[in-house]
Amino acid sequence: MVSGNQYFKIARVAAFLLVITAIIMATRLTKSENNLPNGFYTPIIALEFIQTTQEVQQFFTVKDIAAYEEDLLFGNNADYAFMLFYSTLLFFIALDILKVTRSKWMYVVMFLCVVMLLSDALENMQIAQIILFYKTASIVGFLCKLSIFTWLKWSSIALSFLLFAPYFLKGNWFRKIIGSLGITAFLLYVAAFFHHGILNEIFSTNIVLVFVLLVIFVFIHKEEIAH
Repeated sequence: MVSGNQYFKIARVAAFLLVITAIIMATRLTKSENNLPNGFYTPIIALEFIQTTQEVQQFFTVKDIAAYEEDLLFGNNADYAFMLFYSTLLFFIALDILKVTRSKWMYVVMFLCVVMLLSDALENMQIAQIILFYKTASIVGFLCKLSIFTWLKWSSIALSFLLFAPYFLKGNWFRKIIGSLGITAFLLYVAAFFHHGILNEIFSTNIVLVFVLLVIFVFIHKEEIAH
């Protein structure tokens, strides 16, 4: 049987690999060249939430299209490792919280970890198809499926953070920050769903910040006794 301490050992390994993967991906980040839809300033976020073929054509209006496409495909492929590590991180945090609090909601989070992993993988498949075929074939179908899988992924992450919030809000100031940002992440998710643009960027930034704090948390966390 795996102990709570072993849960966090696994979470720490996932967190470490997540950081390494993020650093590798950052070496090939694409930059905006005034080619993104209104309200967006991060190419990968804009691509995930892109809505129309016109926006796609604008998205690829850059100086060096070949290099741009190559960097996007590199990041998209590396993201398969990234998604595995972040979903594993959340899964084992949920297991530890379950051990401590006996909260049945952690079973929901563990299910959501599977959902976010699968939907992120399916999202990446649509992104790859869009990058490869936007010049030569209809991408309407890929855009429709991209929207479904993108929102499924982000909603799974946002809801997981919301379900984590009660546990973190009962802790010290650092945990309270994580819990508070978990709540705002969910609220921003709802807002971004109804308002395309800058709110998607703010929402994704909030999500990234929570992940950063969770990575720090698993390394400073001390095992707690169930109550």
